[in-house]
Amino acid sequence: MDKKSTNQFNSKLFTNIAKIEKGIGSEFLFFFGAINCTVFGVLLSFFINWKLTLIVSCSIPFVIGSSFLFSTLSATETQNQLIINSKVASIVQEVFGSFRTVLSLNGSNIEKKRFKAASQETHRYSIREGALYGIYAGWLTLITCIIYTIGFIFGSLLTTRKPDSINLTDILIIVAIFADNVQFYSLVSPCLQSISESKVAAAAVFKLIDEGSIEKINETEVWIEDTKSLSNIHCDIEFQNISFTFPSRKDIPVLCNLSFIARAGQTTALVGLSGSGKSTCLSLILRYYEPSSGRILIDGRPITEYNVKQLRQNFGVVNQEPILFGTSIYENIRLGKVDATRAEIEEAATQANAHHFIMRLSNVCIPCRFLRM
Repeated sequence: MDKKSTNQFNSKLFTNIAKIEKGIGSEFLFFFGAINCTVFGVLLSFFINWKLTLIVSCSIPFVIGSSFLFSTLSATETQNQLIINSKVASIVQEVFGSFRTVLSLNGSNIEKKRFKAASQETHRYSIREGALYGIYAGWLTLITCIIYTIGFIFGSLLTTRKPDSINLTDILIIVAIFADNVQFYSLVSPCLQSISESKVAAAAVFKLIDEGSIEKINETEVWIEDTKSLSNIHCDIEFQNISFTFPSRKDIPVLCNLSFIARAGQTTALVGLSGSGKSTCLSLILRYYEPSSGRILIDGRPITEYNVKQLRQNFGVVNQEPILFGTSIYENIRLGKVDATRAEIEEAATQANAHHFIMRLSNVCIPCRFLRM
């Protein structure tokens, strides 16, 4: 998951799910109905006159073959378009999610150019997909004309053959059945396109789900309830020869054989340049990532033996860019402990040196949906 931005992850997931819903809904039922009409129409034609039906049926392989080819090419174009669309949506979410930062740095023109550059690729793929659909519809129209030509020519020849001659009414019925079915497929082609898009989208969603199991983490062990209480731990934290690299940059080590002990009740400072791995150490303690090698101990016990939920409930972390949700300050603090009492929430605000200025606010509800501080 670290290989993709969160904005791209969200946009790609929701877009693909919407395409899957469209492909397996009314579009699929309409396509299934078209197949049934074709099958029963051909059976009826054979019942009327099998000779003419057999001759006109030579058009069926061309219809099926062109539909399969259209589906394959459309799936390729759709896959490319989904990748580009996720990048474009990621840019939009990134800009509007940090709108104040963009304006404060006069970056609106830069972001606008970045959005236009990404949108150009989407425009190109959309034109190619539209051209592909136009060629497919024109090909089906050509097959319809050929059906009329073959049907009437061979039908007129069969009218003179005795004793299995065919009348004009039967010719019109058989030719109309095949011609209407082909034209029906031209109406069904958008459904075929939606089904093809849903197949590509489903493959992307399942790939996204499978990526969660690539890391060597036993999810059952991570979230299993721990019988040992963590509320009274002494909390000496020890790093033993910790090495770590991000999944997206495996050739660049972030931490290399790092060892230190943070004693309980003491202040421990990690000092270093930007990108030296200070925040990464906190992420490893909270098990947002797993170390490439080495061990992390809490009170002499490997961190992997602790339940993740219980472990995180015993840590208070203030990130560089904390996010507040669009509700009261009381509710924002309570997110760390849902069943916290008012006294506990006020105590937490006091320990964070925030209680004094909170009480001076005339309106303690955050007006916007979220705010970066």
